[in-house]
Amino acid sequence: MQRPQFKIDAQSNEPVWIQARQDLWRRIERHDFEPDTPLNFTGRLARDHGWSLETARAAVEAYRRFCFLAVISPTPVTPSEVVDEVWHQHLIYSRDYWTIWCGEVLQAPLHHDPTPGGPEAQTIYRRQYAETLALHERAFGPPSPEFWPATHLRFASARYHMTDRTRWLILPKPIAWIRRHFGK
Repeated sequence: MQRPQFKIDAQSNEPVWIQARQDLWRRIERHDFEPDTPLNFTGRLARDHGWSLETARAAVEAYRRFCFLAVISPTPVTPSEVVDEVWHQHLIYSRDYWTIWCGEVLQAPLHHDPTPGGPEAQTIYRRQYAETLALHERAFGPPSPEFWPATHLRFASARYHMTDRTRWLILPKPIAWIRRHFGK
């Protein structure tokens, strides 16, 4: 069980980086998401989402930060859609997730509870997400809008949809494709 002084919220005046939290962050940073295998965690994440390896690495970094916030926050935190995708993949690496990540790195269980749906849950998750953004800013500075969109954008509509690419032709939106390949 975590010591009470280990927890912190976005409004607290206590310094974020006390020794126990620094130790936690060091363990999180050292976790290897790219072991020397033909298709490691980050490579699979890039492949499955059509991301570059650089984007997948940045998404993993956002996930690391989210998990840190989940452990230090006294209240539930809500991930961005990108971070949630990384979390979903980590859950299927069940031995690494439960034994190493939660058991040794976080030293706390981190359960993923799906939304029950409905307007009440939407209100709760919107509030939690806004609080997560505020805590992220306090601990790490402003979150990247690429991985942590503003609350109203995060909850506007689902951006991800699983599609069987052997049955469907998927074309990128021209503006997004142009920006990705030729800069902003």
